[in-house]
Amino acid sequence: MSASNTISIIGAGNVARGIATRALAAGYPVQLLVRNEEQGRTVAGELGGSVTVSAIGDDIAGTIVALAIPYSAVPEVVSEFGGLNGKTVIDATNPLNADFTGLAIKPGQSAAEEIQKIAPKASVVKAFNTVFAGNIVAGEKNGQPLDLLVAGDDASAKDAVVAFAEKSGFRVIDTGALAQAGTLEALAWLHMQLQFTRGTNFASAIQIVD
Repeated sequence: MSASNTISIIGAGNVARGIATRALAAGYPVQLLVRNEEQGRTVAGELGGSVTVSAIGDDIAGTIVALAIPYSAVPEVVSEFGGLNGKTVIDATNPLNADFTGLAIKPGQSAAEEIQKIAPKASVVKAFNTVFAGNIVAGEKNGQPLDLLVAGDDASAKDAVVAFAEKSGFRVIDTGALAQAGTLEALAWLHMQLQFTRGTNFASAIQIVD
């Protein structure tokens, strides 16, 4: 695959590791863009395969770049990348508030829409926020493909994310416009809360049964 097929991921935590694992399994080169390059190199070494490590603010190799960082860190990072102009941006964040008692976004709004506002020349697609990182790494749940819910306004950007996700082994469900991102973020928050009431230890998965 050419450099344009590289999946660039901002972050080196569990979500970044998950997306990188699936990308590598599907044959995509991966670029990790990180604040702590030593941590990034450690993760790259553990992932194996075609992984490069770059600093926050360096050139982004891929046309698709995934935000796999806390939502609170996004504005500064977007600024450091000059607005991510021209990129298809996967927003994998969930906008948790500071004390983890709820979402930091007001009803009727979403993290993805706020990111689109601060990165107006990028195309934001909400995806990967409703699947726990451990399941993303595994690539399946109980022998079944994982459902990946996506939302976005730019059809070509959404198509690119869908193509990447499907090649990576997900069953993609298009939920509609970026305005649906608030629903996906609320669903993710509910799913987090169910881990404590059901004792599933962040190992359950949301699946649409047709």
